Order: sequence, then structure tokens, then C-alpha cells
Amino acid sequence: MINSLLSIDWIIIIVFLVATFIIGLIAREKITSVDDFLLIGRKLGVLRGIATLSSTEMGLVTIIYYSQEAYSNGFVSLIIGVIAAFTMWMIGRTGFIIDHLRNLQIRTVPEYFEIRFGRGIRWIAGLACFFTGILNMGIFLQVESKFIAVIMGLHNEQLPLVMGIILSIVLVYTIFGGMYTVVITDIIQFFVIIIGAIIICYYAFTCAGGISGMISVVRQNYGSAGINLRIAPNYGILFLIWTSLYYISGWSSWQPVAQRTFSTTDSGTARKLFQFSSLFMLFRSAVPMLWGIAALAIVGLIPDTQSALPRMLIKIIPSGMFGIVIIGFIAASMSTYSSYLLSFSAILIQDVVAPMIRFFMPDKIRNLLMRFSILLIGLFMYFWGLYYNFTETVFRYITLTGSLAFAGMLTALVAGIYSKKASMGGAYLAFIASAIPPIIALAVPSISATTAGLLSFGLAPLSMFIGSVLFPGGTTSLKRKSLKINGLLDFKF
Repeated sequence: MINSLLSIDWIIIIVFLVATFIIGLIAREKITSVDDFLLIGRKLGVLRGIATLSSTEMGLVTIIYYSQEAYSNGFVSLIIGVIAAFTMWMIGRTGFIIDHLRNLQIRTVPEYFEIRFGRGIRWIAGLACFFTGILNMGIFLQVESKFIAVIMGLHNEQLPLVMGIILSIVLVYTIFGGMYTVVITDIIQFFVIIIGAIIICYYAFTCAGGISGMISVVRQNYGSAGINLRIAPNYGILFLIWTSLYYISGWSSWQPVAQRTFSTTDSGTARKLFQFSSLFMLFRSAVPMLWGIAALAIVGLIPDTQSALPRMLIKIIPSGMFGIVIIGFIAASMSTYSSYLLSFSAILIQDVVAPMIRFFMPDKIRNLLMRFSILLIGLFMYFWGLYYNFTETVFRYITLTGSLAFAGMLTALVAGIYSKKASMGGAYLAFIASAIPPIIALAVPSISATTAGLLSFGLAPLSMFIGSVLFPGGTTSLKRKSLKINGLLDFKF
């Protein structure tokens, strides 16, 4: 069965884009302060929180790299989703890191480092987070637009137009409505994603011969290594350790996730948000992975593993249904873009620019600067997507760029919150040393992401310890006092 887009498919796609644009603009009237723009006034409850966090983390790029991972390795890849879900649940169950950060009523993770270590650490953490974020999201538009272009039957020369339309809509409603817009559109996009996923599951599993047919094709192509984790060549104990550390750091310190933590009404709500959302984190990895395995059965082995999923969808989804599937993918893209644009514009202005300015910056100016930075980041995404060609798999690129800051952030947070002896010197060394392995690995493709990631997570705590011993002091006490950080906060400990 080869699909072609019918008039009804195009109507569904256009109506969804226009409706999202209009709904997004409606929320702009609610923005009066930085807390409104970034954190929806700290009024986020559990149900809305689950929808917005899940929708953000179920980006199309996530679907692509998870399906590609399973297409290339078989059922053993599902362990990644299990680790992602379990680590999020454990953070919610224990309140690890997130309790402390939410109770401080901060707006970004790097703000904590000024409270604990000083302004310099906040600045270097903000810089690391910002570059990690824009490099991470830099390929989103390219990868996702190619995917959408393939399943819509568009030519390569039409790719810039596809990228431009999707990005422009997201830019406008995010710039005007901030987190209010992001949450409202995320809730709508969440249900659209679920509907699209159900349709794909039905046709993919049916055409692949069900689970038994998928098991058979994995055995045929990868043998027992595609099913038995103990003998899987790409999923040894070192990979599992690194993946666990990577997700623990991501869930506790990655700004798009942390921004939901800071937006909740209190730390108890944040805990519940993490525990319940962990179920969807399993869904967001396991389902695309099963699609990847279904693509192995339906399309067969092809050199371009990234194109296996869209090729399968073209074959199996009938005309008339395809519009719903496409808006599901577009919704997945838009929810991630809006959240990431908002998060990293906040990092840029709040933690990179503002600490260098010695005078008070009113909320009106901050909101204006963040809106302008959203536009700049969007332009970077567009031109990076047009001209940058990466040779790694999507999963390798995402994890390596993420590793630029993850180990340093996790180490500095854990040491700062749970150890009185952690010092400013140790924090500096932790951030610098942990960034070296992923930078080298990005330049040298022969170095595995696992090796670079483990080295990063090993060097960070070692450097924190050595730096704290050699350069003790230089920390900010968290005893009861009033702080006013660069005009941002005025709260009691």
C-alpha cells in the first residue's frame, strides 16, 4: 500500500497549524512578569504538568533516534527506555535534587550555583547549558523536517520551506505567550501525539506480523544479540551505567525539564509530576523502538537507517489517515521547539547576560530580551539545520552534545546540596574537566559516546574533590539570610 495525501489530509494539517497559532497568541495577555513568562506564575498542577512535560520530551527527534536505535539493534534497545523511566520515577519518589531547587523558588538551574558557589559558577554553568542546548537542538529542525518531507512526498528543495513554516509558527506563539502558550499548546499536542501513535501502532504491528513476526525478524538479522541483553555488543554494563547517569542528570538539571519543576505549585507537586510522568517516559521510548523493529520487518535492512521509519509509514498508513499521523509528528516537533526555545533564552538572559550587568534589570526589559533571544535562537536553528551536516547517528550526536554540561551540572548540584565542603574551585574544575571528553569525541568520530560519557562523569566528581581540597572556601552559606540575586530574587532561607 503506497499512500498519497488527499485533500482531507491537507485540510487536517492546515487547520491544526492555524489553530495552534491562534491558541498560542491568546495566552499573550496573561504575561505581566518574568515568572509569568517563564514559569506560568508557578501555578502548574500535576495533570497539566504531565501533559506539558510528556509532550516536550516526546519530540519528533526523540521518535527518530529511538526508532533508529531499535532498528539497528533489536529489542535490547528497550533497556534505554526502562532506565529513563526508572530514573525519573526514583527522582520523583525521593525528591533527589528537585526538592531543594523547587523550594528555593529559582527560575533556572544555574541560579542555584550563584547562591551556593558565587556568580562566576552561575555564569560558567549558564554558558555550558546554553551551548549544550543550542547544539543539541541545532539538528532538530534538519532531522525532523527531512522526516516530514519524506512522509509528505516533498522534494529536497522544498525542505527549507517546511523548516521555515514550522519554526515560524512556533517562534511567534512562544515569543508572545511564553510558558502559558507552551503549556496550552503542549496539552493539545499531547493528545494529538497519542492519537497519531495509536494509529501507527495498529498498522505497524499488523503489517509486521505482530510481536511474533517482529521477534522473528530480529532473530533473523541480529540473532540472540538482538533479544538477550547479556550478549548485546552495544549494551554492556558500561553503557548501562553511563545511560543511568545521563538520565539522572537530565531529569534533575536539564532546563526544559527543570522549568516544569520550577513552574509547579510546590515541591510535593513536582514529586508527583515526576512519578506519574515516568510512565510516559517509558511509552515515549518503547513505542518508537517497536516502530523501528516493525520497520525492520516491513522495509528490511537499508544503509540509511534514519529513513527506515518514514519509508515504513509511507507503505502502511492509508490515505485519509495520513493527515492525522503527520500532525502528530508536527505536534511532537512544535512542543519540543517551543519549550527548548523558552528554556535556553531564559538561560542566556538570566544566567549569561544578567550576571554581567551590575544594575537592576526590570521584568519588562528581561521579557523583551528573552523574546529577542528566542528569535535569535530560532534563526540559529534554521541556518544550522540548512548548512550543518553531521556524520554521527542522531542518538550519538544528542548524547554527546548533552554530555558537554550534564556531568558538571549533576556533580555541582549533588556536591553543593549534600556536601558542606564543596567549593567554588571544585565547581570550576568539575565543569571544565567534564566538558573535555565529549568535545574530543565530537571531533573524533571513532571515540564511542559511551567512553566519552563515562570519562565525563568520572572526571567531574574527581575534579570537584581535588578542587575543593586544593581551593577550599569561596562558597556562599545557605544559612538563614535574605538574598537578592542581581535583581531577580528576594527570598528567605
